[in-house]
Amino acid sequence: MTKGGQWPRPTTINRKDTRTMNTLFSIPDGKQASGSAWPARALLTGLSVLSCAPASVAQTVAGSTAESAGGDPLQWTGIAGLRLLELDPWQWLTLATLLALAWLVSAVAVRTAFRVLRSLADRSTTAWNRSLLDRVIAPTRLAATVAVFYGGAFTLQLPAHAAAVLSVVCKVLIFVSVAWLLSRLVDLASGYVESRLAASKNTATATLVPLGRRAAKAFIGILAVLSVLQNLGFNIGGLLAGLGIGGLAVALAAQKTLENLFGGFVLVADRPVRIGEFCRAGDHLGTVEDIGIRSTRIRTLDRTLVTVPNAELSTIRIENYGVRDMLRLHTVLQVGYDTSPDQMRYLLVELRRMLYAHPKTLPEPCRVRFVNFGAHSLDIELFVFIASTDWNEFTGIREDIYLRIIDIVAESGACFAYPSQTLYLGRDPGRDVERTASTEATVGQWRAAGSLPLPEFPDNMIAEIAGTLEYPAPGTLGASRAGGS
Repeated sequence: MTKGGQWPRPTTINRKDTRTMNTLFSIPDGKQASGSAWPARALLTGLSVLSCAPASVAQTVAGSTAESAGGDPLQWTGIAGLRLLELDPWQWLTLATLLALAWLVSAVAVRTAFRVLRSLADRSTTAWNRSLLDRVIAPTRLAATVAVFYGGAFTLQLPAHAAAVLSVVCKVLIFVSVAWLLSRLVDLASGYVESRLAASKNTATATLVPLGRRAAKAFIGILAVLSVLQNLGFNIGGLLAGLGIGGLAVALAAQKTLENLFGGFVLVADRPVRIGEFCRAGDHLGTVEDIGIRSTRIRTLDRTLVTVPNAELSTIRIENYGVRDMLRLHTVLQVGYDTSPDQMRYLLVELRRMLYAHPKTLPEPCRVRFVNFGAHSLDIELFVFIASTDWNEFTGIREDIYLRIIDIVAESGACFAYPSQTLYLGRDPGRDVERTASTEATVGQWRAAGSLPLPEFPDNMIAEIAGTLEYPAPGTLGASRAGGS
């Protein structure tokens, strides 16, 4: 650049010199260049920044001085003398008109094309095709507008600086439209996958979809930014190298966070528990509400919310109650030591009969056994599986079975033992003599007929009595509602 006909002293950086010039001119006649010159980057100020060897600049300056005496000096223009992108007002007006026409032409073309595609999509049985068209029309229109404007602008033979800046701007807009289009396609694809997983009740895999959507959109954004920076003349290689070193430092500093992140992937891949399932995780008992990137939230029975880091949750023992295919009922009945042997036999038979006949119990495995002489009682173990996975329903069935057990014990004339040591100074009523005699007579009839079902019930008897009891029990509200329906 010149000021008052004087050339500034050239500065050398790494054996290269950078000068801001209005236009790239040829080396003056009779001069030999010591290096080459090329546009390093285009700036939005309308200037071309050219890099060349210092000797070339010196020779250019010398040649310019020699030829200035001949009346044809080499024109060097300072920044202050430049117009905006070297464009006249009429050229700006032409570009604005061209932009409006490009928008109009692209809008008509895209709308016409999408109208045809929409008519084809309406014939489809799925709504996915229509959603696809609705999401891609806006970024497609932007890309079409930029393409039409870019093609038309270069037929105007604009100055080199204006053409360079216009090229960069159009490329940036193309990158933006492509990134926008890909981002919308990611949203559409993730929504489709989520709906399919929800229909198949695959909630564990569905928790990965939001994470995958965010990762894909972040990747698209990074690629778009890097592409824009590269077109603006930045050194992407150096930037990526710096990001690699910075990423290593961040990874070392965020070691625990990364452990939780990979722990979350392990939980989703291994699926020991899913959202909505009731489980025990270490000391925590409750329902899983969310499996996130860093932690898992569990709603306890006290309605508190416990947050467990995924790294910890992936290493502790998890007991999943939500995947049970049936629920177990197990209890031990304790009757007094004054229970006679025949009364015990009667209890064993009738308790088994009741469990086999109950419509909500499974015949196998079903166990009623006299198992122990306790410190203060004769112990009868009762073990059966309930044909239900709903806990509330299970508690109702268990209550019904317990009430029937009380009735059977009362019918036998036996009494429940009390787990206490009490000194009674009095006279208790003792056993019911009439019921005891009746029970012993019944067992005697079974024995005489050879039909005492001990130690096992025969299969034909199980098949005969299966489901013969009324449930809910007669006289209860559940029975009245069942009868009304």
